[in-house]
Amino acid sequence: MHPHFPTCGQKRGIGAALTVVGMSLWLAAVALHITPITERDVNFPHMEARLLAIVTGGASVTGGIALLASA
Repeated sequence: MHPHFPTCGQKRGIGAALTVVGMSLWLAAVALHITPITERDVNFPHMEARLLAIVTGGASVTGGIALLASA
């Protein structure tokens, strides 16, 4: 019979993968330096991609830690 819920090993693997993806998103946000051309030209579209990467990375790391803790 096929289990409906992931096993402990699968939870650990998914949690580790989510954590790695989140960390790589954070590193990409820092490395890409998505900033405006001049400091005075601060528009939301320039910062939107960087902020989205930071928030998505944080959510991914949090989900990964939760899965690792529950395994």
